Amino acid sequence: MLRVRWVVFGCGVLALAAPPNAHAEAGTAASPAPMYALSWVRAEGAEECPAGRTLAKEVERRLGRAVFDAAAERSFEVEVTRFGKTYHSDVYVRDVADHILGHRSLQSDEPGCSALVDATALAIALVIDPEAGARQPPPGTSVAAFEPPPAPPAVPVPSPAPPATPPMASPVESRVTAPPAPTLLTASLRAQLTAGLVGAVSPGLELSISARPGPRWGVALAGSYTLSQTVSHGIGSLDLGLTRASALLTFDAIRAARARLVLGGGPTVGAYHLAVRQPSPVTSPGDYWFAGVELAARFQLSVTKGIFVELGGAGLAPLARQEFLVRGQGEPVWRQPLLSGLGFLGVGALVP
Repeated sequence: MLRVRWVVFGCGVLALAAPPNAHAEAGTAASPAPMYALSWVRAEGAEECPAGRTLAKEVERRLGRAVFDAAAERSFEVEVTRFGKTYHSDVYVRDVADHILGHRSLQSDEPGCSALVDATALAIALVIDPEAGARQPPPGTSVAAFEPPPAPPAVPVPSPAPPATPPMASPVESRVTAPPAPTLLTASLRAQLTAGLVGAVSPGLELSISARPGPRWGVALAGSYTLSQTVSHGIGSLDLGLTRASALLTFDAIRAARARLVLGGGPTVGAYHLAVRQPSPVTSPGDYWFAGVELAARFQLSVTKGIFVELGGAGLAPLARQEFLVRGQGEPVWRQPLLSGLGFLGVGALVP
């Protein structure tokens, strides 16, 4: 049996609700009902969703009147995306000056796009008329009829109507407030290959946890260990390893149905682990601080719902360069370079 379920999540306030239709129904003199322009964008991966006219017809069916005009001053902008089997829609309301008055995000895990379109149409109808959710929509063709139902055939169940928003004193001050958005969390385990971090090409491991509370911006925290390598110069010989942690601000440059390209940047700190082989040391063995700036990029490809593989790399620049000396040699055995880098291959999962 097909479950029609939509989860509302987002930030900000969805605004600019139109006055209720009660004035017209009561036969009193009222100003003409405001009209809205509608922009409907299907991102890569959401091509199977119906065209924008389908959404417009569903909104007008729920309201029982025409509300959309391409020349209207106020507008709704809707972007539909798909990641794995989950559909998302971001709804923006703009005023005559093109300022964003509010934003609401909706999500559906149902097969196909019809459940999300139904939920989006209901959300827009509630903005135009807060009492639309309390009324039975007039008979007509619903969105589900515009795309074939998934096998086995199922009977759509009407989405539960949210409680009607009480009328406000002024149409411009009417608001439909969305609940806080659940943050998209991922965890990844990566195999690294570094160059310049410990003086020689060295393998390593990294564990990363990322959070994306908004449509594109997020943060990523990672901890890594680069295996110790032997570095020799002149009469000196050192064993050098590195443990570090990074905190990056991230941005989804590409967000498609099964793929993401994520860019990030931020500080990275840690400690070098030094052991002197020969001769007697001037620089004492032990741990020495590491601090720098990291710029990274990673490409994620969804394998199954909730599981993905990723490929990426990063460049690191130190805030101050460490150097290590041995007795009897004026030149350092190793000095931290101005720029070092790494590449990684990993596997990750969405955190429920």
